[in-house]
Amino acid sequence: MNLDTKWLEDFLKLAELQHFTRAAEARHITQPAFGRHIRSLEKAVGQTLIERSTTPVSLTPAGRQFKSVARNMIAQMEDGLNQINQIEQPQVNPIRIASPHSLASPILLDLIEHYKTLDSQHFSIDILRVDFAIESIIEGNCDFFLGFESLALLQPPFQNLKIGSGNFLLASATDDNGAPLFNPELNATPIIGYSAESYSARLIEQYQSENTKFNTYQIFESSMCHLHKEMALRGKGIAWLPDALIQQELKDNSLAVIEPERYHLPYQIRLYRNSASLRHEAESFWESVSKQLQTGWQVNYPWEFHG
Repeated sequence: MNLDTKWLEDFLKLAELQHFTRAAEARHITQPAFGRHIRSLEKAVGQTLIERSTTPVSLTPAGRQFKSVARNMIAQMEDGLNQINQIEQPQVNPIRIASPHSLASPILLDLIEHYKTLDSQHFSIDILRVDFAIESIIEGNCDFFLGFESLALLQPPFQNLKIGSGNFLLASATDDNGAPLFNPELNATPIIGYSAESYSARLIEQYQSENTKFNTYQIFESSMCHLHKEMALRGKGIAWLPDALIQQELKDNSLAVIEPERYHLPYQIRLYRNSASLRHEAESFWESVSKQLQTGWQVNYPWEFHG
């Protein structure tokens, strides 16, 4: 296979701008020459990478997968040339991880902390809504996605590692005796709701429709679990919260869960990647996490119910 690195750079610019003319201008070449480069690249790869019938142009499934390959090939070549020429440069190719707010802290921070070469490795973190984070890894804009289960990513060309598990719990601030302030089974209760388009809203709505109906009225709406936790701590209402986010509050009894044996929604935490080869640093990170999982380690365990 003969690949010109300029073709790779042209392809990445087209993937970014989604327009042949603008991409050619950005690469300082004529549009006919730019188009020839893309066709030559597709011929070398043996796949159609660009969907030309859409406006703006988009990547085909093969193009999305090749996007990561192209970016990593360029980065590896630059790193190799720097080593040959004994050029020392600050880390400019960080390990890129996309994650929703609900898992960014402490889960993502705990995961990074377990990476042995943290002091010498640069991480770039994008905190996105779940749908956008999934789109980010599908489009090849990140190396890894740390998230809940996603059917779109539980199949080729993606790989995943289950790195933890837990439950969404129905949480409330506590009274002077440490009991929940609210009981939605007895009284009309304010609830902090998730934005309709959020992953958590869809998950919880399905669970409640299948398992229970509460006497609640919504007083606040957000897609961010951290805001839900803060509102619950202030005694504004009950909230469905992942146990990974409220471990300390449950220990110090500033939050209590309402009948956890009955009202809990299991979730799994997974680290996703494209099966295409990643840069050395990203591959090392994946391998390190894989080895730690083989020892029985997880980044999160479900909070234990206490009767």
